Amino acid sequence: MINLSRRRWILGTAGVMVAGIGSQMLGGGVFATLAHAAPPLASAVTMPDSFMALSKQLTGMDTLEPHLAQALYSWLHQSQNNQSSNNAQLDTQLDALSALITTHKNVVGDDLHQLLAAQPAELAQLYQQLVSGWYLGVVGQPGSQKCIGFENIVSYQLLKNNLLPPSYAPGEPNFWVNKPAAPQQNSTEVIAHG
Repeated sequence: MINLSRRRWILGTAGVMVAGIGSQMLGGGVFATLAHAAPPLASAVTMPDSFMALSKQLTGMDTLEPHLAQALYSWLHQSQNNQSSNNAQLDTQLDALSALITTHKNVVGDDLHQLLAAQPAELAQLYQQLVSGWYLGVVGQPGSQKCIGFENIVSYQLLKNNLLPPSYAPGEPNFWVNKPAAPQQNSTEVIAHG
């Protein structure tokens, strides 16, 4: 049992009150900024419109999650800066990959992989990074991989209405987001278990 004297109790209560008042006074400044700060990748670099156009070409989807796009582009930009300066700039590589995909838009599957293998290594690597980022939400080399997305990745978006993941959930993915339908009041039959 904690033995509190009257003096300790008063000092403890005063300390809590000062902390509460201090947090209220600073709440509009420091604490609010920290609580509502954007994720570090969300605003790291400005993403060009051509990145979304190339991403739509690669995924075949008309609508892509902008936060995942920004996280993927920021990671690519950061990893490009960490590599040697002999590599071409990211935007130049993106434009080259977009031109290659546009020129050979009917090439798919193994033929596309063979086409990419004949290109500079940086271009083939960029393609793999983009596809991995959009479909898996994972970027980086094995051993230093980073997860940049989960529920907003392309593979989940493609299957969310058709594939029910194994779980104890009684409905489709994200079923809890919508308010359940009201039960029908027409039935007077009572089902008893026992």
